[in-house]
Amino acid sequence: MKKLVLVLALGFIGHLAIAQNLQVQNAYNHNKSAQQYIEQAEVLRTQNRIEKADKQMKSAKAYIQKAKEAIDASVANEQTMNDAKAWHYYGVIYYKIGIYPEFSDLDQDAFQKSLDAFSKVKTLNQKYYEDNIAEISQYIKSIGSAYYDKGANNFNESNFVDATTNFKKAYDAALIIGEQDNSALENAALSSMRAGDFEKSCEYYQTLLDNGYDKAGIYQNLTIAYRNLGDNDKMLETVLKGKEKYPEDANIINEMINTYITLNREAEIIDELIAIAEKFNTEPVYYFILGTIYGNSESELFNIDEAVSYYTKAIQIDPNYENAYINIGSLYIDQAAQLYNKANDLPIEMVKEYDQLISEAKSYDEKALPYVEKSYELLPDDEAIKQALKTLYNRLKMTDKAAELNK
Repeated sequence: MKKLVLVLALGFIGHLAIAQNLQVQNAYNHNKSAQQYIEQAEVLRTQNRIEKADKQMKSAKAYIQKAKEAIDASVANEQTMNDAKAWHYYGVIYYKIGIYPEFSDLDQDAFQKSLDAFSKVKTLNQKYYEDNIAEISQYIKSIGSAYYDKGANNFNESNFVDATTNFKKAYDAALIIGEQDNSALENAALSSMRAGDFEKSCEYYQTLLDNGYDKAGIYQNLTIAYRNLGDNDKMLETVLKGKEKYPEDANIINEMINTYITLNREAEIIDELIAIAEKFNTEPVYYFILGTIYGNSESELFNIDEAVSYYTKAIQIDPNYENAYINIGSLYIDQAAQLYNKANDLPIEMVKEYDQLISEAKSYDEKALPYVEKSYELLPDDEAIKQALKTLYNRLKMTDKAAELNK
């Protein structure tokens, strides 16, 4: 996500007329002096003369501070507060405060103030702005790049709140000069999702679509954001638009499946899902999803045999697909548990019925056993699986094996 910060000629482009107000002229002169020291420091750094370079930057800072004081006074002065040139100088001076770490303590919000100043130039004098747009654009793009890089660093440090802010500022900077940095806005949207701010995510992803920045991943993440906001109508609308535009995209397909499951409307897409599983028949996940749908006891499609059949197909594709083994074992264990409970609720005199239920329950335990054993083989550190296996061994009178698990 790193962007190259533009190398700028940081001095003013020539032919700027002398300001009528003395403070504006002072700001110009102090900035010019600071620029000379900055350029000397940059030469010294290329020569690895770091100590002397630092001294030059210290001198530059003194002049930049004076330039800041002068320009602050100028834009507060009634005679020059509406002078586009004064705000132009203000933007450049605050740009330097923001771009050089040596000056950053002079104003922590220097970049934003610089951007606001350049925007004000445009508002105050359109012709002046257009005459100087080449230079102003360079400063604005450089600020946008700096914000982008800050956002990238924040993201890599898992500081998603600040990453969202800085990526959005990079996008907003480009807007000032009539450009769209959709990459920055996409990263702002992703960062806001990681931060759990799904309202911002929806806003930013929708803006990207409005900008014509049309990608499958935008629809995928926008669907997820709406789901987290509980906006089921928008969730469904978004994923269906994504599916229409990107019918072969695996992530869109997955989100469509998740959406219908969330809405308890999986029956509406079961035929399509079976077709998808058969089409992508080297991908076990779609058979696994089918198994999960048919294995959901709250679904109108609940069918243990169908569930086991699809889980088995997933295992045939990937013999180490642990979740398929776990789910088959869980299905059989749940059925056994229901029968044990039913048997225990019988009156004491119903011995025959009790024995039949216990026998049937044990048959489910026996069916579950190889799948739970395989699950434990694949995930030996999973305590829940270990406990389930121990319970099965005890119920099936396999006490030696149960004892081994206690070692």
